[in-house]
Amino acid sequence: MENVIVSIGGVPLRQQGTSDRSSLQFRRRSGNHRSRTPIQEESGDIMNIFNGFKPMNRRTERGIKHGRRQRGMTMIELMIVLVVIAILIALAYPSYVDYVRKARRGEAQQLLLNWAINQEIFRSNNTTYAADNNANLPKPDHANYNFSTPATPTATAYQLQAVAQGDQAKDKTRDGTSCTTLTINQAGTKTPAGCWD
Repeated sequence: MENVIVSIGGVPLRQQGTSDRSSLQFRRRSGNHRSRTPIQEESGDIMNIFNGFKPMNRRTERGIKHGRRQRGMTMIELMIVLVVIAILIALAYPSYVDYVRKARRGEAQQLLLNWAINQEIFRSNNTTYAADNNANLPKPDHANYNFSTPATPTATAYQLQAVAQGDQAKDKTRDGTSCTTLTINQAGTKTPAGCWD
């Protein structure tokens, strides 16, 4: 049976022959340098093999991991995102506008209540309630409402009124009651009742 020489990196490691010569044989390198042990020879040859391979770069690793190169959003995907955002805004905006109007209405109601209290204080020192043009009891001021006394106050009665201006005139309750005009009188009656809840 012929001898078969197994080599790694061009350096023979062992010979396989007949059954009586199955032990490993190592060749010493020629030269003046100090010879190495068989274990060192084999280890060095194996390292030479591994040094011949180039490591994969990051792009190659990503390609193997994901099956394809990574890419950004396409124009269609971007348009879908914009459409979804537009739908959400369209649904949320009316509720936001109603909330703002209701908050302004609350401010106007508070101003009417304060005006009514001041009317009682004014009447305790005078023979009649004050009109909206009375310099001793100025009427309230608000950017979205116009305050007035629609009828001339008397010694026993008055009515205070706040009329919404601009976009605030669209203010209404959930059941559709218009809250454009708010009123309160000397008896504490408030109209429209649904707008004061």
